[in-house]
Amino acid sequence: MPSHPPDDVLLLIRCPSCGQRFKVGEELRDKTVECGGCEHRFRISGEVILRGPRIYPGERHDPALNRFQRVPLAIAAAAMGQKPSVRYGEAPDPVLLEPTSPLRILAGLVGVAGMLLMALLLMFGASSGGALDGMALENRLVMGGFAALVGTALLIYANPRARIKALSAGLLLTAGVITIPFVFTVGSKTVEREDSLARLTAMKPPVAEIPKSDPNAVLRARVGTDPLVKEIKRLETEGSDKHAVGLWLRGLSEMNRFLVRDYIFRVTGADPTSHFYPRDGGDFLMVVVGPKQSLEEMADVTAALGHTEKIYPELSVIEVRVNNENFTEGPIEKLTKKEDPAFYDLNKRELECIDIERVKRAVQRLAEAEPKIYRNDITRKLTSLLKEDGIDFKGNICRALSSWSEFPGPAGNAALEAVQQLMEKQAVVPREMVALIVKERNIAVIPYLDQLWFNDATAWETLYGDLGQPIEATVIQRFPKTEGPVRYSAVRLLGKVGGRDSLAVLENVTTGLNPELKVLLEQAQKAVHERLAR
Repeated sequence: MPSHPPDDVLLLIRCPSCGQRFKVGEELRDKTVECGGCEHRFRISGEVILRGPRIYPGERHDPALNRFQRVPLAIAAAAMGQKPSVRYGEAPDPVLLEPTSPLRILAGLVGVAGMLLMALLLMFGASSGGALDGMALENRLVMGGFAALVGTALLIYANPRARIKALSAGLLLTAGVITIPFVFTVGSKTVEREDSLARLTAMKPPVAEIPKSDPNAVLRARVGTDPLVKEIKRLETEGSDKHAVGLWLRGLSEMNRFLVRDYIFRVTGADPTSHFYPRDGGDFLMVVVGPKQSLEEMADVTAALGHTEKIYPELSVIEVRVNNENFTEGPIEKLTKKEDPAFYDLNKRELECIDIERVKRAVQRLAEAEPKIYRNDITRKLTSLLKEDGIDFKGNICRALSSWSEFPGPAGNAALEAVQQLMEKQAVVPREMVALIVKERNIAVIPYLDQLWFNDATAWETLYGDLGQPIEATVIQRFPKTEGPVRYSAVRLLGKVGGRDSLAVLENVTTGLNPELKVLLEQAQKAVHERLAR
């Protein structure tokens, strides 16, 4: 069937009655038609035909119009029985008219970026100690050629309308990438394994050169004690009273090295200048500078790392076979389930590990558990932890000792020493620490607890009163200096633990009386009279 004539050959008319516009064919000119809007009949003449300016694509300066062809009139002319006078070219490929897809743009960016990154790697990775140090020139050319080939292919794919230009740009970038290995040639010679082994062998002194007069010469060479010897000589030259000890850690894993360092610093109080030196076979020599312990005592410290195999007093070295399984935490479901038979055994092992965070978690779990087995071992370990410096959870340790300590004495004494140190540093004293001492009835804590009570009577009154009658003399001595809430607390304490001396003090209170204090004095005197009457 013939196609509809194009809009260019239609007449634009307007109904003279309703003003509705229509498009009709040229064959209806000078003929009568009926309006489809108002059914008015009118004749198509110059009065109803609308004239407008004709606009041709060539008259517009918009570059987007160049994508479209002129509308061919051959089909319309044939439909109207006319002989076409003009024939236009074929319609262009729609692909050329469509915008570039994001996938092609991304492919082009990846191709160019890949070649640039390979160029940077060939330039900066070829330096001494770089990523390509020791790689032969041929291997570098293969790397550059592969990256250039892939990048050029992606460029051609990304530019379907300009493949020749994309190929030219890809070849230019390829030439640049391939040229770089010939310019940056540092480290392009492969180091032969035999040569390196020969050099290492040549660096080692032959066995025959080791003097036979020194029986430890072979061991010195094996351990590599030169850093330890230098440190010992330095301390002697400076006249220091410190000493240095070498820990030969056999089989220590690299990932556990810092745990061992922190443990040694915490337990021995060594200087931060202590350092690790790697040795053959995965071993390490740690030069510990300024520990508080002697060589024999250091052997007890290293028992937590594994098995102490031997002590070399003449070298000031301790050989330790490290057990890396000590650094692995047990299954959490067994560590937290108190009904599990392995609960106490696993948490006891956690107390003995060198990771302070694991120790802290084990202390918290044991503080909430009922002491059943390993009571002496766990109490002993908790007491030793209480004496260590650098531990910030001594309150939890004392809370655990309140349940696990069976016999008074060692735990209370350790807690008392900790209280003394904290009071001297004017640091915060954990309540659990004082509660442990009070539980063991260690009256040596009275001066410290009296000071704590005087500074904060509300927080410490209960623990102070739990010590009983031994605090009476201290409270009476402190009584004239009290005022306000502290005096109220002192009256309550004397009424709770006091005797005849306290009664005399309470009866002589005449200044600063108020209704609340009068009631407290009457109750305290009544409690003392009842106690004396018994």
